[in-house]
Amino acid sequence: MLDRQERLNNRLQPEIKALKQQCKTLLLATVDNDGIPNASYAPFAESEKGYYIFISTIAKHARNLKQNGKVSVMLIEDEQDSRQIFARHRLTADAEVIEIPRESEEWQQGTDLLMQRHGKLMNELIKMQDFSLFHLIPQNGLFVKGFGQAFQVATNNEVGMIHLDQGHIEGPSV
Repeated sequence: MLDRQERLNNRLQPEIKALKQQCKTLLLATVDNDGIPNASYAPFAESEKGYYIFISTIAKHARNLKQNGKVSVMLIEDEQDSRQIFARHRLTADAEVIEIPRESEEWQQGTDLLMQRHGKLMNELIKMQDFSLFHLIPQNGLFVKGFGQAFQVATNNEVGMIHLDQGHIEGPSV
């Protein structure tokens, strides 16, 4: 008989996998050395440990990643597919940032994954010297699938319950 944890993983991991397949881009929240935030996005390919992105250092988010290595990532259900716009399915995590050196074995693996997922444009982008490959390795994350339905996602993709001390609070009627 399956325990509660196994049932939870069996139910939610396919939903998380489907969200990752549906999304072609990651939303990125970076910060510069002065603490100024920047919201952006980048096409991604999934690895066993996280996500590869290939972005130009001309872009502010790439410079931020190089300068301080802090990032929060989000995959979010498309608005038109959402049953409730206030409760779109989403997966978020803070991530460790590793810039992958060109010509390394991992650089080849990461760019191959991006090429498989995003096509021939990667052949041209790889030639651009201002582009860098980053490996974003999520730390503990959060999968939200609706109101009051938030689940922890560990680095090994195991899903766990979040115990909320307090739910939404209704105020006086207007």
